[in-house]
Amino acid sequence: MRVRIGQLMAVFCLLLAATACRSRPLLFAVKVSPSTISPNADGVEDVTRISYSVGQVARVSIYLIDSAGQHHAIRSDADRPVGDYESLFGGVVNNRLLPDGRYTCVVEAVSSDGQRARVEAPLTLQGGEPNLIQVQNLNIYPTTFTPNRDGIADRVTIAYYLTKEATSVQVYLVSADGSKYPIPEDKIRPMGAAGNHEHDYEGGVDLGATPPPDGTYRVVVEAQDAVGNVDMAEGTLTIKDGGVPRVEIVNRAAQWSTRVLPLGETLTFTCTVRNIGNVAVRTKGPPPGMLYTTEENYNAKQAYEEPGIFRLGMDYEGNSSGRTYPFRWQLGSDEELTVIDGQKYLLPGQTVQVVGHLKVIDKPVKVAPYYWLGLIHEQVWIVEDRVEPIPVTIGF
Repeated sequence: MRVRIGQLMAVFCLLLAATACRSRPLLFAVKVSPSTISPNADGVEDVTRISYSVGQVARVSIYLIDSAGQHHAIRSDADRPVGDYESLFGGVVNNRLLPDGRYTCVVEAVSSDGQRARVEAPLTLQGGEPNLIQVQNLNIYPTTFTPNRDGIADRVTIAYYLTKEATSVQVYLVSADGSKYPIPEDKIRPMGAAGNHEHDYEGGVDLGATPPPDGTYRVVVEAQDAVGNVDMAEGTLTIKDGGVPRVEIVNRAAQWSTRVLPLGETLTFTCTVRNIGNVAVRTKGPPPGMLYTTEENYNAKQAYEEPGIFRLGMDYEGNSSGRTYPFRWQLGSDEELTVIDGQKYLLPGQTVQVVGHLKVIDKPVKVAPYYWLGLIHEQVWIVEDRVEPIPVTIGF
């Protein structure tokens, strides 16, 4: 008997709860306060609070109706369990501030069984920010670049104009699959300042990072002002032959022709160089086998230093020429290298031998100065320094 009474009580409680749920209004306690806002980012009544309660599980929509009858959605079919809710609204719909005027704020709820409820409240916008932020004159140059540190088309400039101050600016690439790649901040002006902006982009290779994969990307500049207005400008950029160049002197080893050399005779080295990266590296003469004298340097061979090229160099103790590695050679012969757009490249995985000759005609600062080799990425860094140093006794 006690069990049956307990069961009856449980059923009664369930029925009572269900009846109570049904007796609750679907939508109630709707309030829009304040009813007048001035969305101009001055900190005074810039936003209104739209609060409401739902008595049943429902989908809730909030929108404004302007004087012309046009709807401006704030929330659309948001799932809401039973409870109290509020939404802050600062006058911005779809990233744009609505014009000043009188609006009707509508809160609508639809229950799971199709019941509908709707409450309206007035809302006035006045004194809103009249100037909408704009991203103007987006320029991308060049539109195709090769971020591989070969000194040719390694960088791209992304420039644009902001019509007013922005609270946030995002500049990024978007790939075909939707992946985003952020572009570093403008170093000319403070972030978000009104006026011209320039972003110098090299794909991250200056930091040793792998650039985005080759392909065509959307370049997006997105700016937001203090009110919440957002403007966006887009362009396209193509990346090709991108990657971090990696070259090595195999085993950091070299062979020298002698350790004792009469003044006026020639010192010779031989070493092997290999491209261990996934991008071709640019190089230039003098070709392997070229003879230097100690009175010369690479400028005397009309092989001037050039940003981005790789060469093998020789240096020595007591060098007073004012430049490191004054004797430099191309990585491989012309026959071994591949010409791309008029430039010579050592391809990924390719191995070449470099031989160099130096005729010592100047008396050294000491009897047995050290000589060594180096792998130079010109105007970038010395990739391998002081390779296979040996003392060579110079007889005079």
